[in-house]
Amino acid sequence: MATTSIAPTRVPQLSRLQMIGIGAGAVGIVLLAIGFFIDPTQFAESYIFGFYFSMAFPIGCLGFLMLQHLTGGAWGVTARRMLEAGALAMPVMFLLSLPVIATAFNAWGLDHYIYHWADPAVVTPGGAEFDPIIAHKVPWLSPLWFTGRLLIYFALWSVLAYLLRSWSLAQDRGAGSEAMSSRMRMLSGIGVALFVISVTFFSFDVAMSLDAHWFSTIYGAHYMVNSGLTVLAFLLLVMTQIRNTSVFHDNVPIKPIHDIGKLMLAFTILWTYMSFGQYVIIWSGDVAEFTPWYVHRTEGGWLTVAMLLMAFAFFGPFFALLGRKPKRNLNYLAIVAVVILIMRVIDMAWIILPEFHETVLGIHWLDFAAPIGVFGIWLALFAFNLQRAQLLPFNAPQMETLQSGGHH
Repeated sequence: MATTSIAPTRVPQLSRLQMIGIGAGAVGIVLLAIGFFIDPTQFAESYIFGFYFSMAFPIGCLGFLMLQHLTGGAWGVTARRMLEAGALAMPVMFLLSLPVIATAFNAWGLDHYIYHWADPAVVTPGGAEFDPIIAHKVPWLSPLWFTGRLLIYFALWSVLAYLLRSWSLAQDRGAGSEAMSSRMRMLSGIGVALFVISVTFFSFDVAMSLDAHWFSTIYGAHYMVNSGLTVLAFLLLVMTQIRNTSVFHDNVPIKPIHDIGKLMLAFTILWTYMSFGQYVIIWSGDVAEFTPWYVHRTEGGWLTVAMLLMAFAFFGPFFALLGRKPKRNLNYLAIVAVVILIMRVIDMAWIILPEFHETVLGIHWLDFAAPIGVFGIWLALFAFNLQRAQLLPFNAPQMETLQSGGHH
């Protein structure tokens, strides 16, 4: 294909999206700062929830970025610039993980440790609060090694995101289209394996270890699927903002949008399978160490949240996305995507917040401020990165497949 010079994307909708992100981030951070002085413990708990939820976006972007390099296809080249833009925020997201690290060290001087495994009284033999089960996990669960692992995760993700973006832009400048595609595919093959391992342990460290007695081997896979579904819904909403640009309108047919709709249906089913499968295995096993995790999430109004998820996180999107025609209508898909994103927030809240609140009514206003603030910062970075290059990688070999697929 012909060499195409790289020009920044100037789309008013993206500039507005960036300003929305900046505004949300600023409001959220100010509220978190106020909350810190009012109730440091609640601040720490809410921030863990907000950070863990918001990390689903860059993690999902990086995962799909490597997946589309491995599989090819029109949907991947359509979404590539958006996926790159989201994944490039990894270094800043590491900075946003610092309050979580500080919480592990109890740097806030709280009355109790949020992460119980970090409390010396819990892991020191002979202590009044000594817990042999948690103490057994100390070689892995310790504040210093917790910090070290986060450094490794974010360094890995940042390098992968940077190299894939750099090579993609080099391809646009005409630096050997096939050679660059092969290089990105090879890196993605290695990267996906490291990605699965690192994201699994990230979810174990930040979220699952809040209850150091409980564990589930499917927890990391569930978080990856959750992240993937979150990003697919987000991509469709972004497409509604850029579909009228000349670059998008002239080069993107309806097929990749249809493909993303099919992926969203598949991930909805996969999320349901993992969520219900984990519940059935643990509940039917009836092991005293495992079942309390679900007991806590069926009391104090949390069961109502679970029923809400069943209705609107599975049945609603499942039937809404079954037909072929609806998945070829971007406006329709955007409505479904909004519902899915709302359910992703609720699902993450159902997973994390019962560790801090016995009842749904105990949810604090900081539990809203934290995800708004952290996600707002990521959204601003996403919009900024997306505008630094053209919306489509025109020198990618898959562009020929994309352009031969029929237009809107």
